[in-house]
Amino acid sequence: MRVEDAAALVPAGFVARLSSLPAEGGPAGSDWVAALPHLLVDVLEAWELTVDGEAMTGQCALVLPVRGPEGSAALKLGWPHHEADGEHLALRAWDGRGAVRLLRADPRRSVLLLERLTTQDLTDQWDEESVAVVAGLYADLHVTPLPQVPALVPWVEEILARPAVAGLPRRFVEQARGSLRSLGSLGGERLLHGDLHYGNVLSDGTDWVAIDPKPVTGHPAWEVAPLLTNRVEEMGTGASLRWSVRRRVEVVCDVAGLDDEAVRSVSALREVVNAVWATEDGDAERVSQAIALIKALGD
Repeated sequence: MRVEDAAALVPAGFVARLSSLPAEGGPAGSDWVAALPHLLVDVLEAWELTVDGEAMTGQCALVLPVRGPEGSAALKLGWPHHEADGEHLALRAWDGRGAVRLLRADPRRSVLLLERLTTQDLTDQWDEESVAVVAGLYADLHVTPLPQVPALVPWVEEILARPAVAGLPRRFVEQARGSLRSLGSLGGERLLHGDLHYGNVLSDGTDWVAIDPKPVTGHPAWEVAPLLTNRVEEMGTGASLRWSVRRRVEVVCDVAGLDDEAVRSVSALREVVNAVWATEDGDAERVSQAIALIKALGD
């Protein structure tokens, strides 16, 4: 494939989105997307692959259906950044149990060859069914921690020390710090997916499997919060939001055998972290959503 043909495969919207990203342990987004067509040509040639479908994109990765010596697969070329550093390690540890199977990896260039899945995710399933499916994956995914994967507690400590915290309600920040101290003493640390929600679970034609991990080492209760922001508009406000949030937590705890109080306090902690990021990004709507979820979890 020629570089010009490879460039034509990269959606313009993906290029525009990545071009605004600053460097996070690797190249700036603009530099990476400029080099992406050359990278694609190199990998296709080296791994003897041909593209046989339309490109798909995530927030930070280009995914192409390909065919090679071992049949159909999916080629993922990701923008190198800290959160994605351990993806290949986690996928190797899971080895297809509860997660997409890794066929080949070039971690230095953030390139993965994965089994090809369907495009069916959980976003259109009944809400409680979707929550139960995700919680059912925890048993396979929450394995013995890997030494190369970062620990959750010191990472969150750094976030809660940022200046943006000053713009959040003090009582929620103090509760979050208390929950973090408790989290550090709970024990039971496992390898976590880190971003497990409805859109990051796909069907392989038979079973549901997780994709796109942002792995960390920590307590399994940290895994739950992304399920509370999926289709949050369906949960309403006030008493309706409180009931819906509590019901999702109840389903997770029933399926995964987690403690309800721990899940609620750690999920509120994670929403404070999300509020810090949203404050830094100037996203007032996401800050308001986080505050509403924290109240629903704690009322």
